[in-house]
Amino acid sequence: MLDIMTLMVTPFGQNCRILAHQETSDAVVVDPGGDAELIIGAIEQQELKLKAILLTHAHLDHVGGVAALKAKFPEVKIYGPEKSDEFLLKTLDEQASAFGISNSGSFECEYVEDGQVLQLFADASFKVLHTPGHTPGGVCYYCKEENFVLVGDTLFAGSIGRTDFAGGSLEALLNSIKSKLFTLPDDTDVFCGHMDDTTIALEKHSNPYVR
Repeated sequence: MLDIMTLMVTPFGQNCRILAHQETSDAVVVDPGGDAELIIGAIEQQELKLKAILLTHAHLDHVGGVAALKAKFPEVKIYGPEKSDEFLLKTLDEQASAFGISNSGSFECEYVEDGQVLQLFADASFKVLHTPGHTPGGVCYYCKEENFVLVGDTLFAGSIGRTDFAGGSLEALLNSIKSKLFTLPDDTDVFCGHMDDTTIALEKHSNPYVR
């Protein structure tokens, strides 16, 4: 079983997640957008063993703390996003200047592909769902064993991700949500990149953007 801790980071209130295995204390961090000291402090306080970092997309408020975590935990592996977001990873300093938030530096990652399965825990795997729209290389991670999906900024409670940034597409985003997320079981918990979490059933029946 996994414990899931949510840390709100950056001035944009981004939901960084720490997934921790209850028995082994192995841990995965999802979208460390900034405030790396806060994330590192939580890992150390809980005496966790950080094994990997998952990235849903390459906007700075989701990746701004990656380099600092990698410096602290050199053996950690960095997965995601899909390769179409490579151009965004090359502009992190420009994103920092534009949005007035800090960037811990550049880093190397292992790009993921649609349908790829990451076995990050012995009893919990993460299926990659390529969900372009918010960014071209945006992905979600579906954990069937624990019945949740990490959606980054693809889907929100009662809303959807913005599509007015570079590479964004409303048509692509709506298609991603309907074909990749709304085909998951209705009782799947949806862990969003900002604001409140939700479920697939709730968004299918009440989200005004995709009903």
